[in-house]
Amino acid sequence: MIDANVLRAIGEVIETHGVTPKSGEGITDAVARALDLSSAEVYRWAEALSEGCTVEEANRRAGIASHREGDPLLVTVARAIGKVVGKVVG
Repeated sequence: MIDANVLRAIGEVIETHGVTPKSGEGITDAVARALDLSSAEVYRWAEALSEGCTVEEANRRAGIASHREGDPLLVTVARAIGKVVGKVVG
């Protein structure tokens, strides 16, 4: 389960990138829409980062192609999660 503080951090990041959840849409759904991923992929990815995984490991666990590491939103969200969980996420 993803910590509420992590979800709050994700929400703050996506707002700064102009992504606003639609009515009835959760944070992970909004991120999925913005990154063209499934909600399940985003949930697994955020959960892995919340556990302290590196971005590369979280990408593997979620099935996100490694080329996605260069996506500015993906990187910014990963850094925000890292700050929340007190880990350095690379």
